[in-house]
Amino acid sequence: MQKFILLFLTGLMTVVQVQAQSADQLVQKYQEAVGGLERWQALQTTRITGKAVQMGMEFPFSLVQARPNRQKLEVDIQGSKLVEAFDGQTAWTINPFMGSSTPTKKSAEESTEAAKQMFEDKLLNYAAKGHKVTLEGRETVEGTETWVLRLTTAEGDDHFYYLDPDHYVPVKVKSFATTGQMKGMAVEQYLSDYQEVEGMMMPFSMTTKVSGQTILAMTFDEIACNVPVKDEDFAFPGQ
Repeated sequence: MQKFILLFLTGLMTVVQVQAQSADQLVQKYQEAVGGLERWQALQTTRITGKAVQMGMEFPFSLVQARPNRQKLEVDIQGSKLVEAFDGQTAWTINPFMGSSTPTKKSAEESTEAAKQMFEDKLLNYAAKGHKVTLEGRETVEGTETWVLRLTTAEGDDHFYYLDPDHYVPVKVKSFATTGQMKGMAVEQYLSDYQEVEGMMMPFSMTTKVSGQTILAMTFDEIACNVPVKDEDFAFPGQ
């Protein structure tokens, strides 16, 4: 009986070790496929311009991002400008469709959630960030049988990466909303039209679905790297 238990535990440890090794191999191939860790860590800022489609209507947008987690999204909606921003501490918005064009600070919970949206992808150099990655197997995404990696952040949030088996880039990323009306619901981002930008592979098309329903589709016209930005570009107006 003891010999059986020993063999069982030995076999179990072997499976765990092989799985961990396979997950790390996939992460390594992913990092190489998107241009290498060194290039991504040298990237400090980006400015993305393109078009967003929601509820059948198309809107031009601009998204500026900077390390470690600052971002500012501006959307032109029929002459009115919608702004969603995070300056590293405070999330704020200008939403004329809520009856006011005055900048408004978001709740502490929303600021905490915004702080998690890091400039650098969570899968890049994941171990140094305190995250864990496991290989969950295979799953078909829009006709492609992908590798599924489960990344659990240091805070305990789960993100699932579905890697193309030939190019090792994510064709889908699934996470779970932690605030707002969608709290607890799966949010799926479908990524496609990868193009090379200064030696890095980046998707130029992104579709977001919740409960299988498309809520936003974005196409990028340009991704500019290491653009000059200032702290005040993200700061709450008047702060």
